[in-house]
This record gives sequence, C-alpha cells and structure tokens, in this order.
Amino acid sequence: LQWTGMCSIVSLAKAHILAIFSFLFSVASFAYVNYDRRVKLVPRARKGKWCVLDPTHDRKETILRGVIEVYNHSSRPNSIVSYRLYTDNNGVHEEFESELYSNTERDQAKPGEGGDEQKFNVTPLTIPPYSGVPVSIQAIIKGKHSLAMGYLPVMVEIEDVFGKRYSTQVKAQR
Repeated sequence: LQWTGMCSIVSLAKAHILAIFSFLFSVASFAYVNYDRRVKLVPRARKGKWCVLDPTHDRKETILRGVIEVYNHSSRPNSIVSYRLYTDNNGVHEEFESELYSNTERDQAKPGEGGDEQKFNVTPLTIPPYSGVPVSIQAIIKGKHSLAMGYLPVMVEIEDVFGKRYSTQVKAQR
C-alpha cells in the first residue's frame, strides 16, 4: 500500500515537471517566432565603383546613378515605399531629387526601335523573406560639388511599408 502511494506521488511530480518544461518550451518558441518576424531591412553599398556622377547636357546639374543592395532579415516579406538621397555639402544638408526615373538606351544602328529601359527608385519594391535584391538608384544633384578625396558621400535612406527607415552611405565617383 505504501509503495503504490509513493508511485502515484512520483508520477504526479513527473507530470508537473513535464508540464512546466512544456510551458517553458512553448514560451521560448513563441518568443523566438515573434523575434524572427520583426521587420528588418539592411541596405548596403556595393563594393567597388557602383555609384557614379555624370554631368547633364547643360552641365548645371549632376546625375547620380548607382546600385545598392537591400537585404530582408525577416521571415516576412517587406517592401520599399520611398527613397531619400542627401549629402552634407560642407556642413550644409542638401536633399536630392529622387523620384521614379526610367532611362531608355537606344541603339544608334536601329533608330526606329525602342531600347532597353532601366528603372530607378522603383516603389513599391517587394523583397522576399531572408533574401536580398539589387536596387537601382538615381538622383539629380543641383549645382556643382567638390569631391573630397575623389568621391561625394551620399546618404541613401529607404522607408519600408511599416514606416521604418534605414540608411547607408555610398561613395559617388566621377
């Protein structure tokens, strides 16, 4: 009789310990899933000469063209909804015109046909979970700028569909 009572106490203790471990495992799993579902875009400048400065035809403005990489470190898809490009020109904050641009390259030999079209600052640009995409950027810079150390430091700021902003600095060269 005493042995049976002892077995039921041990079984009851095992059941309580198992229930506590199950609860703790469930809480940890829930916390990890919610942490993993957070929105997080990571913009990065590409290594090398991927951002260039070209003068316009009238030489009063400069066109910045380049490619950055944007990575989605989340388990949910995200979208870029806006771009903002700016620089601090000798201590003066200067915003650039950065809207949706499309450039068409026309072949000289075939004047009647359309050329390859390249789009810049595309919105909305959807980025799948746990992946990265190259993003083509373009901006019009008014006036002339001195290139310190051979490049113009430009901040590229993107905003996602949730309203969070992320930025990276690129070195635009001629």
